[in-house]
Amino acid sequence: MVYRCAIVLLVLLLSPAVSRSQVNRRLAMDYLKHGTDELEAGNLDAALADFQRAIELDPNYGASYFSRGLVRKRQQDLDGAISDFTRSIALKPMAETYLNRGATLKDKGDSDGAIADYNKAIELNPSYADAFFNRAIAKDAKGDLDGAISDFTRAIELNPAHARAFVGRGFARMRKGDADGAIVDYSKGIELNPHGFLGFYNRSFARKYKGDIEGAIADLSKALEINPTDVDALHERGRLRAAKGDLDGALADFGRVIELNPRHAQAYANRGMIMLLRRQDAEAQKEFAKAVELDSSLKATLEKSVDQIVKTRRP
Repeated sequence: MVYRCAIVLLVLLLSPAVSRSQVNRRLAMDYLKHGTDELEAGNLDAALADFQRAIELDPNYGASYFSRGLVRKRQQDLDGAISDFTRSIALKPMAETYLNRGATLKDKGDSDGAIADYNKAIELNPSYADAFFNRAIAKDAKGDLDGAISDFTRAIELNPAHARAFVGRGFARMRKGDADGAIVDYSKGIELNPHGFLGFYNRSFARKYKGDIEGAIADLSKALEINPTDVDALHERGRLRAAKGDLDGALADFGRVIELNPRHAQAYANRGMIMLLRRQDAEAQKEFAKAVELDSSLKATLEKSVDQIVKTRRP
């Protein structure tokens, strides 16, 4: 990298018509390109160093601030990222920069600020599907479900292959109680991206809402093929398996949840319930004790549930 920049500098200095600012801009562009390669390779520290050098060479080159902002966002330096995106916008407003600053503001919990930036991105590029998609996410977070559905729909119109937009719209529709519409959207999202975890995971809840427990279990199983360590999916499948009478399967799921998260109080409680149903009372009490130790708020509910199970057990 240093050798290449030295050659560029030598060539430029040999031309008297090239100013120092032009030399610095071209060197900055070279560092920017190299930093972008490092960023794409996942080498964040190296990318950051290259973008920093580009900024030192040419403090008025907006692209360098934008790229450094991307690195800082990935490093969870959200304030630093926002500062860089803001400087980039001041030098050269671009829809993509507003989009990324909006996403960073959303990560900080500022949905209103995020929406304002997405509005600017859409103003600069009315065909920017991802800006509509991101704005929909922010609107959903604020409880504006109709606005979210409208934006997801626009994103889909602009990009019919936008799998995440279908899943997002399905989630908003489900929150409005439209389980059938949600299932249609989730299914389309799955069709477009069969390896997407959220499509299967979210569709399982819509199917459960419709009373299709087998379908819900099947969706959770597919989601767990994609992400075998997702604790929420494992716990929910365990609950549904227990409801269907598959106690062995439920125990396996709750056991796996506890392996992955030994502080998952509800998993201990649910595993205890199954043991109680199987008359493994001593083992069940140990599970209940552990659940209450981890979450004392479970005590009253557990006592009531245990009492009901004991009363309904056959002699």
